[in-house]
Amino acid sequence: MRVALVALALAGLVALAPLRVGAAEDPAPEPMPPGMVLDRVVASVNEEAITLSEIQEEGQPVVRKIFQDFVGPERDRQVEEAQKRLLNDLIDRRLMYQVARKEGMLPSSAEVQGAIEELKQNNNATSDEQFKAMLKAEGLTVEQVRRTIGERLAIGRLQARQIRATIIIEEPELSAYYESHPKEFERIPEAEVRHILVAFSPERNEAAARARAEEALAKIRAGQDFAAVAAAYSDSDSREQGGSLGVVHRGELASELETAAFSLKAGEVSGLIRTEAGYNLLKAERVNADTVAPFSDVRDAIRDKIYQQRFEAKRKEWMDRLRAGASIQILAKPADMPPGVPQQPKTP
Repeated sequence: MRVALVALALAGLVALAPLRVGAAEDPAPEPMPPGMVLDRVVASVNEEAITLSEIQEEGQPVVRKIFQDFVGPERDRQVEEAQKRLLNDLIDRRLMYQVARKEGMLPSSAEVQGAIEELKQNNNATSDEQFKAMLKAEGLTVEQVRRTIGERLAIGRLQARQIRATIIIEEPELSAYYESHPKEFERIPEAEVRHILVAFSPERNEAAARARAEEALAKIRAGQDFAAVAAAYSDSDSREQGGSLGVVHRGELASELETAAFSLKAGEVSGLIRTEAGYNLLKAERVNADTVAPFSDVRDAIRDKIYQQRFEAKRKEWMDRLRAGASIQILAKPADMPPGVPQQPKTP
């Protein structure tokens, strides 16, 4: 059983990383791997310590995956790079948490508990015992989750004020981006269609097939449902689905059918279309014949992209300022930090 990778999102806050932060507090813990150090300070941020156990706790899922995927020198290199990233991330988060604490942005106990209840609900945990068991299977404790939630809610609130509130995107910027990046919005035309085939066969010559197809078309034009007529008249396998072919893209149909499908408007029915197989009828449920997505379809995606680009740029500038004004000491190199690879969690 795996705890879902939950993003704790509150109004105006940044989406958070998965809550996979440490090993379970088991009364009979697995033996530590050779060379694992109990604990030591590896860095300080404004005289607050970051310990080796924090690096190991934070990095368990990453290091476990590296040990599964790599061996030898490449595994060592991957672990060292991961620990370097983890240490930098912990330094950044410690700096942000210090600012949030100084500015009175720490969440209340009720807010943290509310986020925990949301996490339980999202993972379908109906009791505290079930939730604890799910966490334990992932190498987590409730206290670790509570601590991580509190930290990240505070950081999210701080970023909302310091960064997100400063990002304003005007409508002309969206249309300008659309006009200057046409290749990003190219698409293959597609249509959702229904199909009736009245096939030629030894028992049904062309004249008979045409007459049957015209009878089907007359019923449709008289108001009968296309799907019902398809079920009664079509020789295609799609008749069991009311003639539905689902979504088709340009180039997937016979040329005669494709020309008709992409010339129809939503809700329209074609006339008779002759192919080598027989006489055909098509109904367009939906058609997107444009080779470039219209602005209205991609406006929100453009806004999200511009917003994310600006957020990352502003966040980097902001973090650079925080680091420049802080006292940060690195007391151990990643290569000197034992990874502390945990045993694989046991499935309950």
